[in-house]
Amino acid sequence: MSKSRRLIELMMAVNRKRKFTIKELAEEFGVSTRTMLRDLQELSGMGVPLYSEVGAGGGYRVLTERSLPPISFTENEAFSIFFACHALRHYSSLPFKASAESALRKFFAYLPDDMKNRIDEMRHRVDFFTHKRPQQATYLEILLQASIEKLPVIIDYGVRADETTLRTIQPIGIYADDGYWFCPAYCYLRKAYRLFRVDRIWSATIADTQTISDPVDVDKVNLSNFGLHFQSELESVDVKVKLSAKGIELFHDRSWLFPWGKVSVSDAGIGILEARILASEIPFFAEYFFSFGAEAVVLQPKELKEAVKSKLVNTLAAYDNSNA
Repeated sequence: MSKSRRLIELMMAVNRKRKFTIKELAEEFGVSTRTMLRDLQELSGMGVPLYSEVGAGGGYRVLTERSLPPISFTENEAFSIFFACHALRHYSSLPFKASAESALRKFFAYLPDDMKNRIDEMRHRVDFFTHKRPQQATYLEILLQASIEKLPVIIDYGVRADETTLRTIQPIGIYADDGYWFCPAYCYLRKAYRLFRVDRIWSATIADTQTISDPVDVDKVNLSNFGLHFQSELESVDVKVKLSAKGIELFHDRSWLFPWGKVSVSDAGIGILEARILASEIPFFAEYFFSFGAEAVVLQPKELKEAVKSKLVNTLAAYDNSNA
């Protein structure tokens, strides 16, 4: 085996093992311990973070921030990576944004000039426009880590930094919609699932799991099914809204409010939205459906229907008074 190939396979081996001795690796690769020591020193010089431990149980350990072995890409695979990153450029906040930019710089530096020119040209020929929000979603990485590792997070949450509530939540994941980032999570303060806008989280730290007296099992909850767990029967009400064809379009433009709702469309193009909302949020959703004008008609609950009608009456009165 050539030295270059041995180094690549050695890099993959140490990343897989995480902890090992020189003797173990020397026997696995069929080289002397002296040769293996030199190879490990070369890996360290290439950026593989190795840590030496002395003593009876000593050896070598790979630190968490490890380097990955070289990977070969075809031209189209290289284009697809830049294309995917380019599509996200309008988001003011992204998880691992600094690391992604660093990786792209390294990747771009090793491309041949003709591929660099094609990628530069691509940037001016294709785009995915979305709202570029000025609000920063600072804690995306912490929330993503917590959702993967099933860890609770302590957050300060509120529309403004000086009007927040301290909560412990169990994140389910993160997703972006209409330029905003959202985090569905179980809220231990409200004892129910809630949807949090990440730009309204003013601080976030991983909590000690031992401080949670009654932990919630979220192993089977994810972004594709969290709506089923979102509200309990006791605190939510059923909503049914008739939508015109234009109303269906408006709903899809603002569907982040109803990630768990569904719209069935008849042959005539009329849609029926069915969802569940908190009874306490009826004033908010009255404003939401009022903004649809005649393209949405609330069928139930009665309280939401009356709230929208009240807004329509007040608006009509305002126009009548303007002619006085």
